Amino acid sequence: MSVTGLLFLLSYGAGLLSAFVKHPRFGLYTYLAVFYLHPPIRWWGASLPDLRWSLAAAIVTLVALLASKLPPSPVPWTAHRLTKIIIIYVLWMWIQFAWANPQHFEGLLLLTKYVVLLYIIYRLVSDRPSLVAFSYAHVIGCFYLGMLALNASGAGRLEMLGGPGVKDSNTLGMHISTGLFFAGSLLLSQRGWKRWAIAAMVPALANCLVQTESRGAFLGVACGGLVYYMFAPRVHRKLIISLGALSLFVLAAYAPATYWERMGTIKSGAEDTSQRDHSAESRLVLIEAQWQMFKDKPFGLGFDTTSYLSRGYLDTEWLTVRRGMDKATQGARASHNTMMSILVDQGIPGFLLALAAIFTIIRMIFAFNRLPLRADNQELGLLRASICASLTTVFVSGMFTNYIKAEVQLWMIALLIAALQIGREVVRADVRPAAH
Repeated sequence: MSVTGLLFLLSYGAGLLSAFVKHPRFGLYTYLAVFYLHPPIRWWGASLPDLRWSLAAAIVTLVALLASKLPPSPVPWTAHRLTKIIIIYVLWMWIQFAWANPQHFEGLLLLTKYVVLLYIIYRLVSDRPSLVAFSYAHVIGCFYLGMLALNASGAGRLEMLGGPGVKDSNTLGMHISTGLFFAGSLLLSQRGWKRWAIAAMVPALANCLVQTESRGAFLGVACGGLVYYMFAPRVHRKLIISLGALSLFVLAAYAPATYWERMGTIKSGAEDTSQRDHSAESRLVLIEAQWQMFKDKPFGLGFDTTSYLSRGYLDTEWLTVRRGMDKATQGARASHNTMMSILVDQGIPGFLLALAAIFTIIRMIFAFNRLPLRADNQELGLLRASICASLTTVFVSGMFTNYIKAEVQLWMIALLIAALQIGREVVRADVRPAAH
């Protein structure tokens, strides 16, 4: 076993032990660390036991949380409408198991784990310090991926670099974008060496985003940036505009020509079908096929139905296979649109629940924005902007890639529910002395 692998094992064990001995939050931090480190794809992980590291960390953290004597939440997690919608969505997936395709069980277990993770994050991110700590963990994890990107060998886009569900360049670009928004909020709200540490990490994150050459992430972060500006505290908006303008200048000056050439195909693909690249055209063809799949199976066939049915709905030229395999008999095509994935996978019930979740998230965002946070609570206001911008980025980027499995969107949903509750408690605490 390598020294790095041994250090990982010792740190992993210490983190989970601390979840029982000190506080369950150490289990959550261990889970986040494992997500980013992801031993199965690292060179030092080859000598480690074949273990579901993230799942084990989540289970241990849940047990530590249930065994702890933490005070109950002011509002139970199941009292929030968004939580109920997500639970019903997963219950519908369990019902689908009766007729679902063979690949459904994998997604069913994953989404069930996400419900447990939603509960863990809501219970453990219960005040401003814990929200800030989670934000630091997210940014540091993205920085680690950014450093891996700097050392990535070979030409082309970044693939197989991130953790679970973040192995393709599009998902990696979207994930890193959320880290950039949180880095921006920490940069504006923290002081001293912490601010300088975050400032030192930002270039690695930005470089990683550029290296992904993801058009979906580019559009997502552009829309997310506008939302960040809208929901950030007014006192910071001039500085946000200045930093945004500086970022655009640096991007224009140092991003390689290949990056801008690829981003330029967004416009040409929309205006001139003769210039549309093959990947963009395949997405349109796939959406038409998915619509037909939905009409044939209005209640869905479960997780990853698009791949399962694609051979029967797409011409061979649009299918993909691994080297040495036959397209006609073994080819498949995965979905490249989150909402279409939901429509095909979970059918009418799942799609309606997804729409309900989206509208609930929008209502929660505006309710959060209306909270009268005092000047000394602007840190919470900045993190609110990060959460809202990240959710926007995931949604917009999801128009070009299937993000059903993207864990960061679950993190952001959990943080929105938790942070809104924190904000309401902060406002009540500010008002309470005046009542006396």
